[in-house]
Formats: sequence, structure tokens, C-alpha cells
Amino acid sequence: MAVLADLSSALHYSRGLRDYWRAPVDVPGLPEQMRGWLGQRETAFLQMMQRAVFGLPGSPYLALLRAAGIDADDVTALVADHGIEGTLDRLHDAGVYVTLDEFKGHTTTLRRGPVEIPISATSFDNPHTTSHLAAATGGTRSGGTHLAIDLSDMLYELPGRYVNLRTHGLAERPFAMWRAAPPSLAMIRAALVGLKLGTPLVRWFSPTRPGLGPTSGKSALVTWNTLLLSRLMGHRIPYPQYVPVDQAETVARWMAEQTARQRWITMYVTVSLGARLCLAARSHGLDISGHGLRLSSEPVTDSKAALFREAGLAWAAGYGMTDAGSLGISCGNAAHTDEMHVLTFRCAIRPRPHDYAGLPEPIQALYLTIFSPQSPKVLLNVESGDHATPIERSCGCLVEQLGFTQRLHTIRSYEKLTSAGMHFMGSALLDVLEMALPERYGGGPTDYQFVETEQDGETRVRLVIDPDIGPLDEAQVAEFVLEELGRRTRAGRMQTEVWRSGHTLQIERARPYVTSAAKIQPLHVERG
Repeated sequence: MAVLADLSSALHYSRGLRDYWRAPVDVPGLPEQMRGWLGQRETAFLQMMQRAVFGLPGSPYLALLRAAGIDADDVTALVADHGIEGTLDRLHDAGVYVTLDEFKGHTTTLRRGPVEIPISATSFDNPHTTSHLAAATGGTRSGGTHLAIDLSDMLYELPGRYVNLRTHGLAERPFAMWRAAPPSLAMIRAALVGLKLGTPLVRWFSPTRPGLGPTSGKSALVTWNTLLLSRLMGHRIPYPQYVPVDQAETVARWMAEQTARQRWITMYVTVSLGARLCLAARSHGLDISGHGLRLSSEPVTDSKAALFREAGLAWAAGYGMTDAGSLGISCGNAAHTDEMHVLTFRCAIRPRPHDYAGLPEPIQALYLTIFSPQSPKVLLNVESGDHATPIERSCGCLVEQLGFTQRLHTIRSYEKLTSAGMHFMGSALLDVLEMALPERYGGGPTDYQFVETEQDGETRVRLVIDPDIGPLDEAQVAEFVLEELGRRTRAGRMQTEVWRSGHTLQIERARPYVTSAAKIQPLHVERG
């Protein structure tokens, strides 16, 4: 949830936004700038280690390194001998890594064998950033992950965003958004980055209600401040129009009007909302072909990709995290639907085998390290909660030509539920299943289970309830679950509003799914 706490922080944000708009950007030269940064990645990594790890006496990473007997000279020598990726693997083996629960503040102590390091929600903050916005990501048992948004970090992300759009033929088009109004930070990044690339923002549809209210609070001030100051500096951001998830026809009809005028736009949407647009266009006989989609927040599955192709839409997808920024961009000549090139100029992603209960084989869990000096968080071998399949091949697309050869595909989460672009951490789901539901309706934690599935290209979530619980008002149960998720998660009311308007959560009376190891997992994902 983005917050401008007082007049002083509002003025500070305004100055940062002014500097952002004034910063010179050579848009056609961004690909070569990205190539140049790639050639300096070892220097960037070592500078990050010096400034944000060895230069901070209170850094948890520094404590882990000292416990492993590794100093700055050792890291420099490791990079010279083994490169960044080899160095990170050796640091991980020595115990220098952070789990997702530790990074998110779900525990107050970081333990590696006999070593115990006290940590808090701010332990991984980067003190070298300029905090233009105070924010927090989702949290359950803790208050959420504190986040300081540095607008200059968006400038650092510009080359990757531009190359992604250009690779898929979408770089020169005006754009529109069907993205959530604050407290979501995604709209700020999408609008500011798109406009900085020189393309106009022509419409902003929001699946959440804009303005002051229970889902936005003080963060509505961020919207007004951003809109007004940007307009004063010649960058128009339209005020968001409320279009809930179940009224996708409104957005599809507007896109069809642009098709009739041969005015081609790129629509910024989550993957699920993109699928909703295509289904609405099909249902109402609307021609939305020729446009493009800039997709985020969820993986592009085969069934969703089929919807996009059927509607005649091009698309560019991205992989990223609020804490880490952009991590990957979609391949221009993909062999797999969601194949991503890793943005190795600003990060390193290390897949590592991870045993996960209920799965017959270890998954390749992804650990993140970020080099950007403006990153709001310091990430060194941090568990992302995602897993993926690495791939080695040559594709010949623009991204590969610039030197970005590391690829991942089938990127999925194992620690959070993602649907309609909204994310709920596994700990929030567990609290609802093991405490809230049994206390309200009876039974035990194994009588309830969340199931994520895909139906006709749309991602749905079912709450499976054992029939032995007895008769229930399913609509009442669904509303109770949404209220509990909203209460347990920072910015949860905004997230559940999207689920509620899209009828994302459904109730099923059945026995929960049992794994081959005879376990009932709190989250079961039906693979398509």
C-alpha cells in the first residue's frame, strides 16, 4: 500500500517525480545502454556487495558471511575465478542465503546451524536509496514487508521495459491500462515508465474503485499528486475509470472502437484480465484484433495464449516482483509459451533443487540477487517463492542479440496463490484454513483446501470443503473467506475486491485432494 504520510513526504515525492520527468532519456539508444550495463555486471555486483553488505554493520548478510568466514576480498576472488553465478552458488552452500519467510518478516530470527541473527521487517532495506514513497507489500503474521520506492530505480528499469515492447512490435504505440488504482503500486510504475518512453497514456480503467475509501486511504493522495504534477510537466495521466472485473465488455468495447478507427494501442493488464477481455470480445462479437497486451503479475499459460491468438492480439510479458523490480522479459521467438530472458544486467537468478511436499521430484526454486544501486531492498540469494525450468538454446530475437542468453520457462509460485493478478502468501491461506474456517464452521484444517485451476483460459480458485462438515451457505462462506483474507493481508481489501467482482473464488463440496505421499496440502494446483 503506497502512502504519503504527511505534507513533508508529499513534497519529497513531488520533488522526486519532478526529477524523474526532467531526467534525459535517449529512447532509441536504450537497447545499447542495456548491452553496456550487461558488460559491467561484475563491477555492479561487487559495488552492491561493498555498499549494501560489507558497508553496513547491521546487515544480516554480513552476519551470515562472517559466520561462514567470508570477507570482501574472498568475494572478489570468487567472482574473478567463478563469475557471479558461481560465486552465488558457493555462498549459498556456505549458508549465505535468505528464505522467503525470513525476507518477508514472518520470523524474527535468522538461523543457520548454531548462528542466530535477529531480524525485523526493515532488516533488508537498502539505506542508500532515496525513499520517495513509503510502501508495504502483503503480510500476514507480520505487518508486511516495508518498501521504500526510489523513482530513480524506474529509470534503471527503462531499457528492459523498452526492449520488451520493441521485441514484440509494441514500442511505438499509445497505451491504455486496466490496472488497479492505489494502493497498488503497479499503476505508478506502468504509467510513469510508459510515459517516460514517449508513448501517450490514452485511457486508464481500474478494476478497483479509485478515490478515497477503505481500499485506498491516504494512497489516493499518491494518485492525485502523480496526476497533477505529471500534467504540469506535460505528461498527461487520465484519472482512472472504475470497471470491475465482471464488466470486461466495457474495456473490450472500447478496444473494438479503436480497431474500427485503426488506432492500435497496447493495453497494460494482468494476464487474467487479458483473458477476460478476449472472452468478453468473443461473447459479444467484438473485433479487438490488431492491438497488443503488456502482461504482468501471472504466468501466460497455453490456454490463455490461445485466447490471445484467437483474438488477434500480440503480447509482451514480464516477470518481476515488487521487492525486486523487473527480472525478465518474454522471448521474441519463444519455444515455450512463457519463455523469459533474464535481465542479467540488473539481477542474477539461481535455480536450486528444492524438495516440496506432495511433489514427486524436487523443483528448481529461484533465488534472487539484485545489483541495482536504487533497489529498495537488498537481495542476496533470496528465495523468491517461485520455481521454473532453465533452458539453453539460441532464439535469435533482439533480447538474445543484446547478450541476454539465460532463459527460464514455466515460472510458477510454490509459496503464494496468484489469480486475477492478486497475490496471497501461503501463510495467509494457512491462517484461514487452519484457524478461521474451523473456528467458524467446524472441522479441522484438513477439511478445507484451496485449489487453483484454469477454466476456459480463466484462472479460478476453489475452496474445497469436506462434505462431512455438513450443510453450509456457500455464498456466506465465500464472503467470509474474502473478508478473512482481506483482514490478514496488507492491501488485502483491494485484492479481495478484485476477486469479489470477478467471482474468482468458488466453493466445492468434496474431499480435499490427497498427494501421493498421503498428505493434504493447503494449496493444490491443477496442472493444465
